[in-house]
Amino acid sequence: MSQKKAASMSAQTGTPRILYQLVSPLHLTAGEAEIARRLRMLQDWAPASEILIASPDDGPQAVQSAADAAMVFPHLRDAATRWAASGLDAVVIGCFSDPGVEALAEISGLPIIGPGEAGILAAMLSGERFSVLSSDPTPPGLRRRIRGIGAEPMFVSEALIGGAVGDLVREPDRHLSGIIEQGRNCLRQGAGVLVLGCLALSFMEGLPKRLSQELGVPVVNPVIAGLKAAEAAILYRAGLRARQTDIAGVTDT
Repeated sequence: MSQKKAASMSAQTGTPRILYQLVSPLHLTAGEAEIARRLRMLQDWAPASEILIASPDDGPQAVQSAADAAMVFPHLRDAATRWAASGLDAVVIGCFSDPGVEALAEISGLPIIGPGEAGILAAMLSGERFSVLSSDPTPPGLRRRIRGIGAEPMFVSEALIGGAVGDLVREPDRHLSGIIEQGRNCLRQGAGVLVLGCLALSFMEGLPKRLSQELGVPVVNPVIAGLKAAEAAILYRAGLRARQTDIAGVTDT
């Protein structure tokens, strides 16, 4: 599935249309079946919306460094100029590091949601202190981002789970025990909420529920947080769309 053709789960009309924009060519590295599996999960998480997914033909294999994150915007820029015209209402960027969110919003004119920020804000609503479970390696600067959101007083730690993004996609079950153990370490440090800080973890079926059952604390899936933030942003902008329609009608007459 290329960036040139986004796949949709349904052809509903009159419902919000949200694009889940992958930042790496997952259709090449993991295959079309993985893209389809993720789309099914996305649609299950946001049944009131029409969910689409797009995988770019170029870009970093995974976002595991600041250099990788910097590559995302140039590879999505051209596509972003067409998002509004294609009938999209909002876009969720498929990376916890939220690369290029502000720039993509600027050139697309749409709400562009970073699941990292959405997940951190969800954690703030779910408890008093939180930790983030991240892939290894992971881009630097998480504490700085959390400070910018205003959540640093609630932030306990970032725990690396010992698996790179590609490993988590290929062999998720092999890393399960390590993920649970790192979660326990976070609780010992004082966390009362865990945030999945790699979106490969978000698409490990049943992982948030399993972690929550094992550890007895809320576990935030940032992809779900991002989808819900996108749906909210669409509702907040409903009056703007109606106003634009009215203005267009007056101009036409």
